[in-house]
Amino acid sequence: MSDFDQRIAALDMGLFEKIPSQTTDADKQTLLACELAVRELKSGFNYLEIGSYLGGSIQPYLLDDRCARVYSIDKRPDSQPDARGFDWVYQNNSTKRMLELLKEVGPTDKVTTIDGDTISITPSDVPDRIDLAFIDGEHTDEAVVRDFRFCLDVLAENGAIIFHDAQITYNGIASSIRYLEENGRKFRAYSLPNYAFVIEIGDFPMHKNERILERLVDNHQSFLASLQYNDNYRRFSTRFPFGFIRRTLIKVRGSNVSQ
Repeated sequence: MSDFDQRIAALDMGLFEKIPSQTTDADKQTLLACELAVRELKSGFNYLEIGSYLGGSIQPYLLDDRCARVYSIDKRPDSQPDARGFDWVYQNNSTKRMLELLKEVGPTDKVTTIDGDTISITPSDVPDRIDLAFIDGEHTDEAVVRDFRFCLDVLAENGAIIFHDAQITYNGIASSIRYLEENGRKFRAYSLPNYAFVIEIGDFPMHKNERILERLVDNHQSFLASLQYNDNYRRFSTRFPFGFIRRTLIKVRGSNVSQ
């Protein structure tokens, strides 16, 4: 086994160490587990991500000799809308900066960058069939659905799409699943700790990988992490005057009575 083979088999988070990544430790290990699963299914594969910022999540793919091509799609905004009700700000957000950081990790020859979003580009801008896609762009439900549809268009017949921050964009993910159901597409879907959500398209059984399977068995990790993340909103809704108004309406409607 090569050094990289050993490190990814161990889900070594040091593979992310050179560039800051906006992911939890559990997310990092989940992403490595997904990459490991794809390596078992494909002797060579192509990776695409939407929303790269500094390139933190690209690092292990840069070092992976089985990853033939990396596509990075990012409009490079100074800020963008967020489903949590505020704009998320990105300082010094440029492709040039990302590539400079990635060169500290390894050669960037296999990285193709596209400065745009899935409104402004077309599937023809991605000539290779994609085996694994990662959606981590604008965190609104509308953008997530749009990004999913784009990924679906460029995905190989059998492949997978990972959503990050599923605890924020869950309605967009639900709409994406509904689209698959309505169009009779074969798929499997599941959450992984902390905030990842995977949709396998066609016959692409990543879930059979030992490292994925152990996370599915212990799926309380992703379930509780998502609920606890959103607990701030529950606490806010119970404060005065919102809590008082809510309790009054419940009493008037009788919706707190079991019969």
